[in-house]
Amino acid sequence: MEEQVYRPKSHWFLFFAGVILPAISITVEASTHICAQEFFDPLPSTWHLLIVVFVPLAQLQVWFAIRRGSPEGLRLAGFVNAAVIAISFFYSIVYLPILPIGVLAVAFVGLGLLPLAPYFSLVAAIVMRYKLTQIAATRANKAFSVKVAGLLVGIGVAITAIGLIELPATLTRIGLQKAASLSPQTRAEGIRFLRRYGSNDALLRSCYNQTGSATDLLGYVFSIENPITPEEARKVYYRVTGESFDASAPPERIGGGRIVPQETFDFDSDQGGTEIRGKLRGLSLGSSQITATVDGNGAVGYMEWTMVFQNQSKGQREARAEVQLPPGAVVSRLTLWVNGEPREAAFAGRGKVRQAYQQVAIRQRRDPVLVTTAGRDRVLVQCFPVPISGEMKIRVGITIPLLLEDHRTTALIMPHFLSRNFRIPDGVQHSVWVESTNEMKWNHLYDPEQSPNGAFAYSGAIADSELSQYESSIKITRNTFDQMWSENRFEPNFVIKQTITEQTPTHLQRIVIVVDTSESMSKWGPDIVSAINTGVPDDFDLKLVFAETDGAYAGGATEMYVADRNEMWHSFQSAEFSGGADNVPALRKAWALAAEKPGNNAIVWIHNPQGLLLGSVDELKQHWDQGVYGPTLYSLQTTNGTDEIMKQLDGFNEVKSVTRTADLAHDLQSLLARLTGKEKTLQMVRTVVKRDENLDLAKVIKTSDHLARLWANDEVARILAPRDASLEDEAVTLAAHYQLVTPVTGAVVLETEQQYRANGLEPVDAGIVPTIPEPEMVVLLIVAGAFFIWIAYMKYRKSGSGRCTV
Repeated sequence: MEEQVYRPKSHWFLFFAGVILPAISITVEASTHICAQEFFDPLPSTWHLLIVVFVPLAQLQVWFAIRRGSPEGLRLAGFVNAAVIAISFFYSIVYLPILPIGVLAVAFVGLGLLPLAPYFSLVAAIVMRYKLTQIAATRANKAFSVKVAGLLVGIGVAITAIGLIELPATLTRIGLQKAASLSPQTRAEGIRFLRRYGSNDALLRSCYNQTGSATDLLGYVFSIENPITPEEARKVYYRVTGESFDASAPPERIGGGRIVPQETFDFDSDQGGTEIRGKLRGLSLGSSQITATVDGNGAVGYMEWTMVFQNQSKGQREARAEVQLPPGAVVSRLTLWVNGEPREAAFAGRGKVRQAYQQVAIRQRRDPVLVTTAGRDRVLVQCFPVPISGEMKIRVGITIPLLLEDHRTTALIMPHFLSRNFRIPDGVQHSVWVESTNEMKWNHLYDPEQSPNGAFAYSGAIADSELSQYESSIKITRNTFDQMWSENRFEPNFVIKQTITEQTPTHLQRIVIVVDTSESMSKWGPDIVSAINTGVPDDFDLKLVFAETDGAYAGGATEMYVADRNEMWHSFQSAEFSGGADNVPALRKAWALAAEKPGNNAIVWIHNPQGLLLGSVDELKQHWDQGVYGPTLYSLQTTNGTDEIMKQLDGFNEVKSVTRTADLAHDLQSLLARLTGKEKTLQMVRTVVKRDENLDLAKVIKTSDHLARLWANDEVARILAPRDASLEDEAVTLAAHYQLVTPVTGAVVLETEQQYRANGLEPVDAGIVPTIPEPEMVVLLIVAGAFFIWIAYMKYRKSGSGRCTV
C-alpha cells in the first residue's frame, strides 16, 4: 500500500486552546484560588494539581508530534492524548455549574475564558486525536494502535488515576452519610466504616463551610439529596477520631475557598461569642505575669494575672481564652489598660455585661474586655480589638481559697489555659512572683527565698505547658489554727469567720463510676482499676458504666454491675476504646443508677475533655432541677482541656470538679476514699457574724479580707442551689456588690464613662479593688522603711547625746 504524505499546518488554535489556556487557568487558580473562593475548589490536593498540570504538558507533546507529521512515536502521543481527553472531560463535568457564568464573563477582560479552559482543552484534545489518526493513516499498520489501543489504554489509565485520587473522598462522603443517619444502627455502621476506610483529611474538610460539588462527583451525587452540614460533620469527626475538628491542623484549603495555614486560622467565625476554634493568625501572647500573696494560716490568697496580647495580622483580632481557676476560686477584679491608663470593670448580671461587650466590641469596635464563667472553677476571658501591629493589656484578679491537704499543709494551685485562640511563642514564659507569710515549696521549680520583711517569696518563669501540670502547685505550711476571721469592707458591721472542719459525705450508699471510652482513654484502665481496688471497700455498692463510642444503642451506654474486682478488670479489658465517645448518655444512665437508692449518692466521671457537645444535656439539668438532693457529680479529667458538658452544667452546685494534685491513680483513689469514709475531708465553713456577737477576735487568727469575697461566693451558690428563678436577682445583687464573677454575673471593662452609662453599668472605684503591690514596690517600701527607721534612730541618738552633755 502506498504511503500518504501528511503535510503539517501551524495549528496555532490547538496550541492556544490545548496548552496556553489550560496553563494560564491552572497558574491563576493555584496562585489566587479564585474559583475556590467563589464556587468550589477544583484543586483540593496535590494529586489533583498534578493531573491538571499533566494536561498542558501532554498537549504540548502531542502538538509537537502533529507538527512533525511523522508517524514515528505516535503510540506515546496517542496514549497521553487519550488521557488528556479523559481528564478534560472529567473537569468539564466539574465546571458545568459555572459554565453559564464563564460564557457571560468572556466579555470582561477575557476572565470568562478561565472557567471555559476545560472545554477548550477537551475540544483541542479531540481535534488533536483526529490529526493523529490522519498521520497514522499514512501507515496502515500503525492506525489500529492509535485509534483503538492507545485510546482505550489512555482513557483507562486516566480514569483509574482519577478514581484512586477521588476514592478516599468518595468513601468518606458515603460513610459520612451513614454516620449522620437518624438510625442508631446505621449511624454506628457509618462511624465504623469511616474509621476503617475514610480519609481524615477529607472528613476534616467537610467540617468547614463548603460550596459546590468540587471534584468528588460520585460522592456529591450520593449526598445531593441529603447534604451533611458542617455542624453534623464536626460531630462525626469527633466520633471517628476522638478529637474536636479544631484541635487538628486544618487543611491547606477548604471548600469555601479560604486559605488556611496549617497551624492557625485566618478568620474568626464567632467573634464576640463564646466558642474557641483554633488559633488566629498573627494573634499571640506577648507577655504574661502572675503575682500572688497568700496566707497559709488563713488558707486564703489573692492572685493577679496580667496578660499582654499582640496582633501582627492585617485585621483586628479578638483574643479568647478559657482559664482553669484554682479550686473554689472566684474572679474579683478585671482591669484593661486604655491609652496606657488602667480602667476597672463593672460587675453586673451575666446577660447585661455580655450585651454591653458585644455592643461596644463588635458594633462600635472599641476596647472592652469581658469575663464570664465557663463551668465549675472556669472562666472565659475575651477582649477586642487587639489592634493591628499593636497590643492589648488586661489583668484578671482572682480570690483563692488554698487547698487543704492536711491541718499543717495547704496548696496553691496555679491557674492555666484550657483553650485559647492565640499562640504562645516559644520564647514567652509566664513570669511568676508569689509571696507567703509561711514557708512554701515549689516542687516543680526552685525553692523560694525569705524576703527582708520576714515573708517568703518566689520569683521565676515557667513555660505554659508546665503551668497546667500538677507538679506546679506550691505547697505552703501553716500553723494548726482551725478558726480565722477577716474584716468585711463591704459590710463594716459584720466580720467573716472561717472554721476548718472534718467531714464525711452523709447518706452516701452508692457510687456510680462512669468511664469515657474514647480512644485516648485506653491507657488509663490499669490506673482506674488500681484506684478502685484501694479506694473502695469490697462490700461497698459500686456500679460501673462505660460510655459508648459509635452510637449503636439508643440508650447510649451499657450498664455493668461489678460483683467483684476480677470482673471489673475483665470489663476494662473487653471494653472498646476507640474514636470519641458521647458521655452524655452514660451520665444519664449513671444518674438513674445513683438515684435508685435513697441518699446523696455520687457519680464519679473519669474522662478526657469532650470538646464538642454531641447531644443535649437538658435531661441531666432537669434531673437536678427537680431533685434538690440528687446525686453529686465529680468530674475527674485525665488531661488538660475544655469540656463542653461541664460548660453546660455551669451553676449546678451538685457538679464538682476534682482538683488534680498528683497522678490519676492517686487522685482517683483519694476521691473514692473520701467518698466512702476511709479518709476525712477537710472543709472550710464560712459564716458572717456581727462584730459584737459571740466572737472573741483575740482568740481567732486574722487573715485577708478576701475571706469576705469567698463567703459571698459561697452565699451566691447557696441562693442558687434551689434553682428558684425568683431568687436569681438576689444572687446577682450580692455577687455584684462583692464584685464577683459567678454563674449569674460577669465583669466587663468599657473604654469610656459614656459607654458605661449607656449600658446601665457602673465601674468599680479604683480605690476599693483588691491589689497586690508590685515586687519592685515591695522592695522599695522595705528600703524606704529601713531608711526612715535609720533616720529616726540617728535623731534619737543625737537627742540622747545632747542630753548627756548638758
